[in-house]
Amino acid sequence: MTKEQVEEKFNGERAKMTPKQPCEVALWHILPCIRACLARELVKKDLTQQKVADILGITQAAVSQYIGEKRGKFRTKDNTAYKLIEELAEDLEKDAVSDISKRICQICSQVQNNPQLLRSCGVPDSKADRLNIC
Repeated sequence: MTKEQVEEKFNGERAKMTPKQPCEVALWHILPCIRACLARELVKKDLTQQKVADILGITQAAVSQYIGEKRGKFRTKDNTAYKLIEELAEDLEKDAVSDISKRICQICSQVQNNPQLLRSCGVPDSKADRLNIC
């Protein structure tokens, strides 16, 4: 085994042992799903990708990837969570949101309380039971 192979194996094993913090799991899996749904809903309302990017605080390229489902695939539409997403998109369109973070946390909590939605967002079952961050 070469030095590089040993180092790669060691780093891989170390990464498996290092538990991810719940906020990291939400950041990597849940937030992209929420952003993707919001981006799609806002574009349906005839907002440009750049306007959506400005509203969500992300790049136009990210909006394009969300709309094209290259990022943040939400494979299941839960009525409660998706209704909150639609309501937030409507309020964002009307510029009637003072703190988008609170609303996203509310949606994130709905996702965290639904094992089917967690799987839909790509959260591994091994990490799903540790989520309760919002």
